[in-house]
Amino acid sequence: MSETAASSPPGTSRLPLPKLGGEARVWLLSGALSIGAFALYILFLRQIGGLQSSLHAPWWVLAAGFYLTEICVVHLEFKREAHSFSLGEIPLVLALFFSTPGELLVAQVIGVGLALSVYRRQQPIKLAFNLANFCFEASLATLLFNFWAGLGSPNGPSGWTAAFFATLLASSLGAVLIALAISLAEGAFRLRALPKSLTLGAIVTAANTSLALLGVTILSRSPEATWLLLIPITILFLAYRSYTSMRQQHDSLEFLYDSTRVAHQSLETDAVLLTLLSSACEMFRAEMAEITLFPTEAGEPALLTTLGPEQHLEVMKPVELDPTIGVWARVAAEEEALLVARPIANTRVREHFAGRNLKDAMIAPLYGDHAVVGTMMVANRLSEVSTFSAEDLRLFETLSNHASVSLENARLVNRLKESLVHLTEMNRLKDDFVASVSHELRTPLTAISGYVKILVRKSEQITREQQRSFISSIDEQSDRLRHLIEDLLVVSRIESQQHMLQVDDLYIPELAATLVREVAPRSTHQRLEVDFETDFPLVTTDAEKIRQILSNLLENAIKYTPDGTLIAVRGWRDSDGVVVSVEDEGEGIPAELHAKIFDRFYQVDQSSTRKVGGTGLGLYICKKLAEVVGAGLELERSSSAGSVFTLRLPATAIPSEAASELGRSAQTAPTLIALEGGPRAAND
Repeated sequence: MSETAASSPPGTSRLPLPKLGGEARVWLLSGALSIGAFALYILFLRQIGGLQSSLHAPWWVLAAGFYLTEICVVHLEFKREAHSFSLGEIPLVLALFFSTPGELLVAQVIGVGLALSVYRRQQPIKLAFNLANFCFEASLATLLFNFWAGLGSPNGPSGWTAAFFATLLASSLGAVLIALAISLAEGAFRLRALPKSLTLGAIVTAANTSLALLGVTILSRSPEATWLLLIPITILFLAYRSYTSMRQQHDSLEFLYDSTRVAHQSLETDAVLLTLLSSACEMFRAEMAEITLFPTEAGEPALLTTLGPEQHLEVMKPVELDPTIGVWARVAAEEEALLVARPIANTRVREHFAGRNLKDAMIAPLYGDHAVVGTMMVANRLSEVSTFSAEDLRLFETLSNHASVSLENARLVNRLKESLVHLTEMNRLKDDFVASVSHELRTPLTAISGYVKILVRKSEQITREQQRSFISSIDEQSDRLRHLIEDLLVVSRIESQQHMLQVDDLYIPELAATLVREVAPRSTHQRLEVDFETDFPLVTTDAEKIRQILSNLLENAIKYTPDGTLIAVRGWRDSDGVVVSVEDEGEGIPAELHAKIFDRFYQVDQSSTRKVGGTGLGLYICKKLAEVVGAGLELERSSSAGSVFTLRLPATAIPSEAASELGRSAQTAPTLIALEGGPRAAND
């Protein structure tokens, strides 16, 4: 005899059934089977007496036989389905020959009912279905046996054939009813494993019936030799156990090979995760599975991928892990897989699992670079007859080790892809840089070379005024060339991290006024302004780097600000330190480019015919130098009304009150300095 428990995988097609729950449909089927068994007994079996035999088996002996055969069952599991095979045909056949139909049904209800409810503790719905199914099978088998056996001698070939026919037909009908119950419970067709179940059920039923008929023959002719049946019965039971164990090992290894082969073929992390979780659910007949990947850097969240129950799916969901909740922290710390079997003994673990609707689970660590990088879990065994075992845990550890390799391969592939993208971008930037620098170097060199050649070859033909103009142009182009070379050297030092801090007290308003005077000759059509609070303090920082930042910001503003507009350097205190801003009234920077303007070699206008020259290093240098001195530089706003770049120095860079007093005493002139239309004397 057999019984089955199963659950459908996510995505199984649904039956167009009435709007009844799965349990309600199973209860209706159980009721129908009970009514059918009762009808068979009332209409046919009640009038049938027992076979003419010298022996009579009391109902309580048969009940004990049914009880023993149902507690000594063999569980054979096919992926997501669990089949239980017993020696139940032996007491059934003995009852057909040595008892009445009424006693058979009473013995079966009592014996099987006690075994399923007390020993195996089945849920009420499953207990009701199995009892109804057993009774219907027994009633049908009794009816068929008596009809067939009545055609000849019950104790001869006719009776033996009747017993085979009755038990095989009843067993096959029982397997079909079990498949129907599962389909009704889940609303999905569960007929894929039915042929295999029918085949194995027929084999087990035939073997059990043969052994039972041997017992009938011995009891009829030599009752004192009945004890000899214990040996073949024990051997048969052990053979069932051995076969199912070997079959499960073979299926597990085959499934492990298939799942790891498919996982290794996937190179995308998402695909690998889903393949592993799906394989884990199938292999261990679990309702759900999940993989947690720990953060790779401090401050990052963990990534959780979950499959099940039913069609629930979450991929790489950011989560915060609490080491005081759950069992993942223990698995990660001990680097050993953990089995939480049903029923859960630990109160704290049981309460945590109950909060997540988990009944049992296995958790194993995932490794990468010789450290635990995450955990893998399967939970809720889809079986009423068993929970996860130590053998399952060993197989799960093997799967998790293969999963670690697959995930590591996917991670390395992702790294290679990222590196390839980075290298491609770097090559593009290098090419752009070489082209830009070549253009920027060629422009002043061409001008310098041209003026020098004119001065050398035609010095006698040009006037003194022209000579001064040429020499002035050479000087300007030389400065431009020098600034370009200095920028390149600064970038080189930044990239090689060779910057050394030279900390001193700096009075930024004075530095800003000096820079404005220096750039004023190159800004003959803009208005320049310096505006600082009257109590602006001294700042302890690297003066040369602050100078370079503000100088680059001013030069950048002059390049991109139209004639007649304002460029202002302002400063004030705030709660975190001091703030210095460079404001202009230019055309602004498009919002989609704000995140890129501090990138190396980046320019808003990257065409070869751009109006403003440069290599795109100015703002990059400013940003990096600000980081070196512990400051922050950002584009506060940029629109058609202009742009504002803000430099924030933290309070830790501001010296003591005595130094601040020194800063206030150094203010011998108003902090508002206005320069317009070229070099003008400041209001000092």
